[in-house]
Amino acid sequence: MTSKTSVSALRHTLLALAMAGASAMAGAATSYHAVIDTTGLAGGGWLDIQFNPGSLPAVGATATLTHFSGAFGSDFELIGGSGNLASGFTLNNAQQFNDLFHALNLGGKISFDVSFDGAFASTPGPVGTTFSVGLLAADQSSYLGRPGCNAALGDNCSLFQIELTPPGGLTLTLPSGSIASVTAAVPEPGSYALLLAGLGLVGVAARRSPKSD
Repeated sequence: MTSKTSVSALRHTLLALAMAGASAMAGAATSYHAVIDTTGLAGGGWLDIQFNPGSLPAVGATATLTHFSGAFGSDFELIGGSGNLASGFTLNNAQQFNDLFHALNLGGKISFDVSFDGAFASTPGPVGTTFSVGLLAADQSSYLGRPGCNAALGDNCSLFQIELTPPGGLTLTLPSGSIASVTAAVPEPGSYALLLAGLGLVGVAARRSPKSD
């Protein structure tokens, strides 16, 4: 006969399993998949990805860029980060200006994933960080992909922005007319399975536990 102590231990173990699944799903909410459709454009261009705090010091945050797809060139400039196209890039907000400036060939779709991590996820603070993506022509100064937007007049011509507001706030801004599309990453099937399995076993354990006298 199962003792109350062993049943209680089993419940705690199964609850931990369920919480692990929930945590994995929550973590996926900090990831996004971006697609930039340049099929209406031609020639060379530059992808400009910035990750800049409002001021320093800011609550620590990192942006990890992976799964690049499309006609990227070999030239790039990286400030405030590390990595490469094949393995991915990481930008941090430890300095005022942090930037990945990467060559590409226009005329098709390019895509990448971005995920956010760091102390900002759980630590309150008055200073946020902005993740922004812009597309420039071969001259490295003319912005593309936002019809009617004029950077020379002071317009913000980024294709999209994600504001990181500690603790854990993420706000996506996708301007009308942008050639970009951005979606929140879907949790891996294993995360759903882990959560559902844990919750189901918790229910089974509750039904089978001996009643107190």
